[in-house]
Amino acid sequence: VASSNAITYENFLKTTKDKTFKGEGLSYFKEIIKSTIAEELAADTSFVEKIYTQITNKLINNDATNISNLFSKIKSQLTNSISSATLSKHDNLLIMSSSAIQKTPVPKQLLGIPSDFEYSRVNGTTLYPYEYKNKSIYIDMEYTSDITLVFYKSSDNDPIYLDITVHAEHHGRDHMPKMIYLKYSDELKKTILYEHTGSAGSSTIIPLCKGWYVQKRAYSSGSSIPVLLKL
Repeated sequence: VASSNAITYENFLKTTKDKTFKGEGLSYFKEIIKSTIAEELAADTSFVEKIYTQITNKLINNDATNISNLFSKIKSQLTNSISSATLSKHDNLLIMSSSAIQKTPVPKQLLGIPSDFEYSRVNGTTLYPYEYKNKSIYIDMEYTSDITLVFYKSSDNDPIYLDITVHAEHHGRDHMPKMIYLKYSDELKKTILYEHTGSAGSSTIIPLCKGWYVQKRAYSSGSSIPVLLKL
């Protein structure tokens, strides 16, 4: 009677095998085996490089045509997955250096006309940045011979949006040229931006500046003068 309840070695192995390879134990056993093998192989650099080479060769067959087709497919997939968008001042651009990828604000000149752009009237012969920056202005030189645009040195290398139209007209014996100058606020030296010479009764209207410019510093006779470069 006692022997009928005994656990033999043979029965123990059979029971263990059934529990391990059948029922709920099988899935767990497989996961343990896969995880162990994967960790061991991943740590083997030589094995990883060998598998990588085999997969790459299988993918492109070391054929220039297949490589070209592969790149075309990748490019197509990337292009199709990129949605269209309009740049705004809240966006950033990605720039890649030799060792890192960084983000930088979108340059103002890539955003088109400034959001605070407006039309404005100007009077007087000396105009400061608040009177012409990010504005559309009309300079009437029918009875004025010269106008000066004043700049600040602190704004050197900064993009600036200009929209300036000039009306130059000569009356009677008025043969004096119509001049528009640029100068720094703390300098006396000026540089010529525009000059119009005409006979009595001649008149012209021209778009002098329109778009984004950058203010650069130059030198003349030992003095600093501003120069506008179109972007």
